[in-house]
Parts: sequence; C-alpha cells; structure tokens
Amino acid sequence: MAPKEEAAAPQKRTRAESPKPKAAAAASSKAGESEKKDSETEKVAGGFRWKICYLLFGCRLVCQVNRILLGSLLPEIRKEVSLSESQAGQLLSAFASGYMLTQILGGWLADKLGGKWILQLAICAVSLGSLVAPFAIDIGFWPGYITYFAMGLMEGPSFPTSGSMLSKWIPAKERSRAASLADTGGSIGGLLALGGGSVLSSLIGWRPTFFLYGLVSSGFCVAWLVLSASRPSESAYVSEEEMKMLVAEGVVDGPGKGSREQAEKAGAGKKAGGFPVAMFLQWPVIAVCFAHSVFNFGRYFLYGWIPTFYKQVLGVPAVTAGFYMTLLQVADAFVKLLVAPFADSLVSSGKLSILGLRRLLSCSGFIGFGIGLCLCCLTSSPLLVTAALIVAKSFASCHAAGFKTNYLDISKKHTGSISGVGNTFATLSSTVAPLLAGSIIEWSGWNAMFFTCFLVNLSGALVFGFFSSATNLDPVEKED
Repeated sequence: MAPKEEAAAPQKRTRAESPKPKAAAAASSKAGESEKKDSETEKVAGGFRWKICYLLFGCRLVCQVNRILLGSLLPEIRKEVSLSESQAGQLLSAFASGYMLTQILGGWLADKLGGKWILQLAICAVSLGSLVAPFAIDIGFWPGYITYFAMGLMEGPSFPTSGSMLSKWIPAKERSRAASLADTGGSIGGLLALGGGSVLSSLIGWRPTFFLYGLVSSGFCVAWLVLSASRPSESAYVSEEEMKMLVAEGVVDGPGKGSREQAEKAGAGKKAGGFPVAMFLQWPVIAVCFAHSVFNFGRYFLYGWIPTFYKQVLGVPAVTAGFYMTLLQVADAFVKLLVAPFADSLVSSGKLSILGLRRLLSCSGFIGFGIGLCLCCLTSSPLLVTAALIVAKSFASCHAAGFKTNYLDISKKHTGSISGVGNTFATLSSTVAPLLAGSIIEWSGWNAMFFTCFLVNLSGALVFGFFSSATNLDPVEKED
C-alpha cells in the first residue's frame, strides 16, 4: 500500500498546484491576441495607410489655400478692379454660400460610393477655379461670384469625405495622429494663402499669383489620381501584411487571416445604405455636431474680428496684425502635430480610454480657448494679447484629436454623412458668429463679446463632456 500512496501523492500535488485550466487559458488567449494585434500593427507601422493620410493632408491644403487666397489678394485686386464694399463682402461670402449646400450629400455619397472620386472632383474644381478667377474677376462682379460659388459647391464634400476615408483606412489606436495630420493640411494651407499670397502678389501681381497656386494645385490632383484609393481593398499598394493587420483591427471587413481576396469578398455589398436619419437622434451624434458648431463659432469670431480688435483697440497697423494672425496659424499646426502622437500613445498603452482621450482633449480645448480670449480683456499690450490668443488657439488645436476624430469613433459606415451634417451646422455657426459679434461689440463692447465666447465654449465642454461616446453606433445589418 505504501508504494501506491507514494505514487498517488505527486499526482495530488500536481493537480493542487495546477491553475484552473479554463481561467488560465482564457487569460493567456486574451493576452496573446492583444500582443499579436500590437505586434502586427508595429510591423506595418509605416504602411500605405499613412501615405493616404499624407494625401489627405494634401487635399485639405489644396482646398484651404485656394479657398482663402481671394481674401489675401483682394486688397491688390481692388486697386485695379472697381468693387464696392458690399460687392467685396459678397465676393468673399460666395464660397461659403456654395460650400454649405453639398456637405451632407457629399458625405453620404462618400460613405456609399467611396471618397476618392469625390475628393478628386473637389481638388480639381478649386484648382481650376484659381486658374479661372483672374479672367472672371476682370470681366465683372457676377462672373467672379459665380466662380467662387461653384468652387464652394464642389469643395463642400471635402471635410466629410476626408473623415469617411480615414474611417476605412485607420485603426482606432492611430486615429488621433491620422486625423490631426490630415487636419494640419488646412492650417498649412492657411499659412500659404495668408502669408505667401500677399507676398507673391506684391512681387509678381495678383493674376500670376492665382495662376501659380492653381498650377501647383493641379499637379497635386495628378498625384491624388494615381496614388489614392477609397478603401484598402481597392489599392494596389497595400501589402498582404498590412491588409491582415487592418482586418485584425476591424478596419476592413474580412474573415480568417485577412487576405486581400477575402477582404474584397467580405466587403462586397457592405457599403453604406440609406441616409442614417435615426442616428441623429442619439446623444453622441448630437454632442459631436454641437461641439463642432461651438468650435466654429469661436474660430470664425477670431478670424473675422480679431484683426479689427488689433487695429481699433490696440492701434496695431494692418501689416503687423497680419503677422500676429500668422503666428496663430503656426501655433495651430505645431500643436496639432505635437499632441496627436502623444494622444495615440496614451490609448495604445492603456493609460486612457478612447472616450477619455476625446473628452480630455476637447473639453480642455473649449475651456482653454475661452479663458485665452478672456485674458485679452486684462491687457492693452499687443504682445500680451497675441500671447493670450496663441494660448487660446493652441488649446483649440487639441480638437483635431478630440471631437473631430470622434466622428470616426461613432461610425464606420456613416462617418461621411454624420460629419457632413455636423460641418453644415458648424458652417451656419461660423456665419452667425461674426454677425452676432458685431451686434454685441456695438451694444456692450469687446469684453462682453470675449465673455460670451467663453460661455459658448463652456457649453461645448459640458455637452461633449457628458454626452459623447466612442462606441460605434452603426445599426447592425441583418444577413440575408
């Protein structure tokens, strides 16, 4: 009996010392899957999806530079072309009048058909517009107005289409960096138009400046045509390794190992269907659209009225005020590129959830922007006011990885439609802001307007902070 007992003892000890098999297996499997995903993402960290982000950066740059070039050249234009104050104002508003009409339709079409050709049309239209603009303006006011109205009409879908494409190319852990990179194109475009346009027009004239910007933009149109694709499965430049990673991350629909053939087969027929009306009754969608409207309210108050504040209140010459405004654009681009990698690293390391990150960046962005404007009430020094505005603009730059990226979080199939609606409301807000500001400044003074802007931004922080979400809200489709 003794030998049997001795033989049984080790078996008992082995069973006693062994961990629970199911729990251990589950934990091991979960950890293994997470490590595998992370390693797959690391392997293809420089994949073609980042080339798409740089191409989207180029699209935003081309759209923005050709959009606001007119404002930069208008002083030189009016030296040669007779335009009344009213006509000059209408000419500057022509683009926005067309721009707000096509965002929702364009975003929906991007979700349904893909974004490549919609953006191709947008960038070709604004490039051609800059080539045609000198002739149109020379003919008269209405040809110039129609030219810029048509440019706005064609560029309207660019913002929602950009978001729609990012949702189909970029994993969740890389969205902050990708969206911020694309958004920075607009900031650089603003710099090239506001800074470069006025300098070039003084050297070579306003007509050749239009032609130069139009020709360079046309060159980018060719690059977009050759290199871009609406989805990874439609691109010849995406490697099998990158495709497997995108399937594993849930960016591309596809079973199994995620080969190109499987992704194409799985994605067939899964493009977005009708317009997602029901989604706009959900609080996360309302929150991101409201946040966008609040952002534009502050942004276009700043662009429209701060140059006047410099001139009338601080006594700063127009050229110096223009330089100060350029510094704001530099800060905007710098902070976007600085914050985005840090934001993605917080999510990848597990230190912060995606929702926590979006709320942190946008809530601090709203409050910081409002406080920065209020600081302008405390000084009459142009340098200190500029420092306060740089603080305000830097905080606002955080929105690129905040609510702007949240459009990608809450929907994959309808990103374009939702961001199209959000940007339409935001465009209306940017139209109302300068008008309301004019009335408040006239009735109550500048300090009252700065405080109003703070309260508006505070409302944005509260709504986005309480009601936003990072959960995908796409309706579950029934299989046939």
